[in-house]
Amino acid sequence: LDNKIDNSVAALESKISALDSKIDSSVAALDTKIGVLDSKFDALNAKIDTGLSNVTQKLVIYLGGIIVGVTTLLGVLSRIFPVVPAP
Repeated sequence: LDNKIDNSVAALESKISALDSKIDSSVAALDTKIGVLDSKFDALNAKIDTGLSNVTQKLVIYLGGIIVGVTTLLGVLSRIFPVVPAP
């Protein structure tokens, strides 16, 4: 009976050890995949940051152009239609 118990315990320990190895392998594989996803997210964030920076720069340039254009237009209009002081 002791031999049977010892054999059963040894078999269970072997199965537990094999299961531990499978779990460790799965965790390592998941860690690798997570690392790849992290790299992809970092690259995507960098692209988004660059894109937002470019859009911001373009908007500043466009808005600056609009301000200059409106200011110029107001200057031209003020010369065409001078303001006459009220009597």
